[in-house]
Amino acid sequence: MGNGIHTATNVSNVLNCLKSNGKTFVGRYFAVVNTWKALTRAEAQNISAAGIYIVSIWEDRDGEDPSYFSYSNGKSDGKNAFNYAANLGQLANTPVYFAVDFDAKLSNKQSILDYFNGARDGYLQYLHDRHEFGLPEIYYKISVYGSYDVLTWCKDQGIATYFFQAYAPGWSSGRNANPWAGYHLRQVASNQSLCSINVNLDVSSGAAGGWKY
Repeated sequence: MGNGIHTATNVSNVLNCLKSNGKTFVGRYFAVVNTWKALTRAEAQNISAAGIYIVSIWEDRDGEDPSYFSYSNGKSDGKNAFNYAANLGQLANTPVYFAVDFDAKLSNKQSILDYFNGARDGYLQYLHDRHEFGLPEIYYKISVYGSYDVLTWCKDQGIATYFFQAYAPGWSSGRNANPWAGYHLRQVASNQSLCSINVNLDVSSGAAGGWKY
């Protein structure tokens, strides 16, 4: 996909500007609590009509708070995130990136892995509920946004299948300054002004799970 951004801002009014700046994908948030930053169907239609891919990121509550990461919160987030994707019409077999947006230490490892165990079970609950209500069972990919170490832990765990490396060179004891081998997306700058909105700049290594209608 090349070069892109992710942002908490609705991009409907700046799509031509983003295209003129060479952006081929836009990461936007799924949320059911912090709805101010949530991608809507109308915005997704606008992005798709502009020929730009959408990257789905789940960070509804506080992905910057280490204490948030637990099995129970992961299960709730997994169920909500994939219901959101299905209701929005996200294409099947594409990822939702669950954000771990802090400099995770070894002491945080188990709670993060517990969270992704929960996300997997929440995803299975989403599929079960769709079946029970006679709705199409749309399959998606559990994926992760985080630091060098978080991506490594999640890869070893075997639940996440797409990997989005966060930007902060000092994270993971400085390892995060280097590209994580096998990344699908990598953030290369934070809090930049582009097309009059605040964005984070990203690059992709190729197929990174973007989708459009």
